[in-house]
Amino acid sequence: MQTNTLPPPEAAREFRAKLLSPPAVYLYGAGTVGRDSIAVLQRAGVLVRAVLDAKDLPFVTLAGVPVLKPVAIAPAERAEATLVVSIFNAYVDMPALHARLAALGWKNIVRFTDFHAAFAAELGNRYWLTDREYYRALAAPLAAARALWADDKSRAVYDSILRFRYSGDYTTLTLPDLEKQYFPADLPPWPKGLRLVDCGAYDGDTLRQVRSLGLALDAYAGFEPDPANFTKLAREVNAGPGAPATTALWPCGVWSHGCQLRFSSGHGSGSAVSASGDTVIQCAALDEVLPAFRPTLIKMDIEGAEHAALLGAARSIRAHKPGLAICLYHEPHDLWEIPLLVAGWNLGYKFYLRCHCYNGFELVLYAIPA
Repeated sequence: MQTNTLPPPEAAREFRAKLLSPPAVYLYGAGTVGRDSIAVLQRAGVLVRAVLDAKDLPFVTLAGVPVLKPVAIAPAERAEATLVVSIFNAYVDMPALHARLAALGWKNIVRFTDFHAAFAAELGNRYWLTDREYYRALAAPLAAARALWADDKSRAVYDSILRFRYSGDYTTLTLPDLEKQYFPADLPPWPKGLRLVDCGAYDGDTLRQVRSLGLALDAYAGFEPDPANFTKLAREVNAGPGAPATTALWPCGVWSHGCQLRFSSGHGSGSAVSASGDTVIQCAALDEVLPAFRPTLIKMDIEGAEHAALLGAARSIRAHKPGLAICLYHEPHDLWEIPLLVAGWNLGYKFYLRCHCYNGFELVLYAIPA
């Protein structure tokens, strides 16, 4: 795998200059990314003619810009105008969307990954998406992380993720495994009689999956700091088939040590620790609050807190060598720093990598005891 295939720095500047001088600019996608993209373009002096979205939305303007259906624009305008696809999430097959827009006659379609590359400073990091220049000096850790993967599929996923991050080209990604996240069928199974620590338990979705797969669950500890999510989690635990005798639900976050952190709540599965959060949550280290739990599987999907939370669970991991299912897509550096952290403990794990959603989202490290 080549790690030096980034475009030259001037490429983003040239693309930005070209984007700032088209005959007309439209956006496709009337969500948060669309709102932020409007702000960036307006500050640069670019008139956004309209935001397009195929869904039936309860509003007709976004940040003062009209919201229209894609077919509302005249065919001649579609052929001449620039259309920036302002969508960045796990649930849209972007090559398929671009093909549909091209079939409608849009000729100049800009991927959001390329738009972000041109305005990386203004848009800031979004999950794994960062300034492509960030990767230029990282050949050594990227190669060290690549050497950890135990199978060809993991190496292929890893290579495709890096190609995608370097180029912004969605077609470089391997197809995601859309089913059985945390329990992929092509990997060795977790131990029977699971003792599951569910960090980022959300509304009980992982617990539901355990039950749907018919897996025996001997013990369950769920951590979920968002109040609305925690209510749903508690309802799921109590409403489903009999909970294991050892069941504990914690309405708090997971961190390297006990502390209180600001938190942005009310965003469903995207609620997260944030310096600008609207509330404060209690966080705990797993080693402190579950000293005798004896986990056989620790799952973490905690919106960028995974590295800190692993440090707070190091004693339990060393003592019991549980399976690990750790998300790697919330921060750019998680892709290599988290596998290298766990590998540095020299516990004999085999490392696998699988992607369970579109566009590099739901990327999971599976560390399986040898």
